[in-house]
Amino acid sequence: MPATTLTEKQHACPASLEHQSGLGMIEILITVLVLAIGILGVASTQVVSLQMNSQSQSRSQAVLLAEDLLDRIRANSDNLDAYALAQDDAQGADGGDCDTSFVSANANVAANDIAAWENSLACLLPEAERTVAVDLFTNVVTVTIDWDQNDQAMNPVVVRTQI
Repeated sequence: MPATTLTEKQHACPASLEHQSGLGMIEILITVLVLAIGILGVASTQVVSLQMNSQSQSRSQAVLLAEDLLDRIRANSDNLDAYALAQDDAQGADGGDCDTSFVSANANVAANDIAAWENSLACLLPEAERTVAVDLFTNVVTVTIDWDQNDQAMNPVVVRTQI
């Protein structure tokens, strides 16, 4: 077996390192790419979650507003027909936008209830459309609230009860 000299060993090691140059950098770049894709996925999930949370809050608010009007109607059930409202935009104070210092000043209870409820609707669900249908034969009241939900598949809130 021939003896290898020191200079042959010195030349053998650097040659093997030359074949591996840049391999660590490629591994790091691939790791960063995979990590970036994962972070983008988490960020997009967070955005969708925030949108769904906002839609859920608006839907809950619409249900509470519908129940509020139904409670007002139950308290004044002798005047059911006075609560019927055709489909239209919710009117805030004086037929305008939300008024946070709104005070009802109408001649009767039903008109005050409707004015206060519509102002609340205009404040809590801007650009909402509402319909209140009253069936005097069965005493069934149906409250429908629709608003811009940024999703065509979402249906309006419809709450129906018999008074």
